[in-house]
Amino acid sequence: MPKSGPKTDHIAWSDLRVALHLGREGSVRGAARALGVSHSTILRRIHTLEQAAGTELFVDRGQGYETTDAGQEVVDLALELEDRVIALERRVAGHDLRPAGPVSVTIPDPFAPILVPVLGDLSRLHPEIEVTVLLGTAYVDLAHRAADVAVRTTFEPPPDLVGRRVGSAGVGIYGSAAYLDGRATDDLTALDWVGWEASSSMFFAKWTVENIPSERVRLRVSAAWGLREAIDAGIGVAILPTALGESRPGWRRVRVFPEMAAPLWILTHRDLRNTTRVRQVRDYLVAAIAERSAAFEGPPAA
Repeated sequence: MPKSGPKTDHIAWSDLRVALHLGREGSVRGAARALGVSHSTILRRIHTLEQAAGTELFVDRGQGYETTDAGQEVVDLALELEDRVIALERRVAGHDLRPAGPVSVTIPDPFAPILVPVLGDLSRLHPEIEVTVLLGTAYVDLAHRAADVAVRTTFEPPPDLVGRRVGSAGVGIYGSAAYLDGRATDDLTALDWVGWEASSSMFFAKWTVENIPSERVRLRVSAAWGLREAIDAGIGVAILPTALGESRPGWRRVRVFPEMAAPLWILTHRDLRNTTRVRQVRDYLVAAIAERSAAFEGPPAA
């Protein structure tokens, strides 16, 4: 990065965004990936920003980039501006009355077998709405418009989100019929297990750590599709939402935990609650989940 020098230009928001992402990621590669641009574009934009600021903002430490004191001030300012720009975008989008356009929906990936077909039906009924499904186990930041609608299990939604509780998400233990055939299941610690990655903050990961000896966990995964593959392969059993466990052919239920059921919500940011296309997607999901409440809640305890 260039050393201090005379100011040559004004500071552009587009360059501040690059600095923000470089500060967040700590690497040019990470910032380029986050912004969808090339490695050289990041370096060029940072060079332009440093020339405009008249000082060095980032230092290459070989293993990554660190902010100078001035650079940290720039990153902090860019973060404030990003929050304001996103808030403005949300408010403008909130006045959009067109029943068309893009809507992104974030779904916990264990619910994908039920809800991906539902959203496919929505796209056929309303082809003017461009639906993108974001699958994962981490909460997506609706305040920063990482998604427009969230299907989420939570006991208390954040105050900036609005929506409806649409039921409960049940929890159970499942394994393949081939693995469980002939095995006693009274003692859970005598079974082989598939767990979520140990560093995960997910409830299922914490439960496994607290209740199952680590030597009984044969494999850990970071996504529901990996867990499905592991159970299908007969590696062991796992604790997961009944919405996934009850939908898989060839799986057998070991037990359910009604006391672990979590409220299921459809949420959006309050600034988008009146956006027509967002409301249509939200209302469609509310109705679809209500029709499939038994699948989400799971069977009663035996």
